[in-house]
Amino acid sequence: MSKFCTPSTTLAGYTAVSGGSEGNLLDALYTQGPISVAVDGTGNSFQFYTSGVYCSSQCSSKKLNHALLLAGYGTTIDGQDYWILKNSWGTTWGMSGYLKLARNQNNMCGVATAASYPMI
Repeated sequence: MSKFCTPSTTLAGYTAVSGGSEGNLLDALYTQGPISVAVDGTGNSFQFYTSGVYCSSQCSSKKLNHALLLAGYGTTIDGQDYWILKNSWGTTWGMSGYLKLARNQNNMCGVATAASYPMI
């Protein structure tokens, strides 16, 4: 096998973040880095999201059907907490491929329900 094909890192597994807890999700993001998450992305408002903090009563915290990468978090100037999520639908979706999802809103769209990060 060529030295160009030799893996430099191997995946030892993954660690699940305690389901449904946005506090645990924030701790994992802070200590581990980006986190793989699943959300309910079926609603038109999600699919056609363009900007702002996404908050919808139409999404479920249990019917998860779309994976995203949790990359960060923040708070708007008027005090609304949000998660920063990277989508896989390209840069024409959302805010150059990113979504600001309401944080501390009862696990909005299930963002904290099925989160995990790799063990290297």
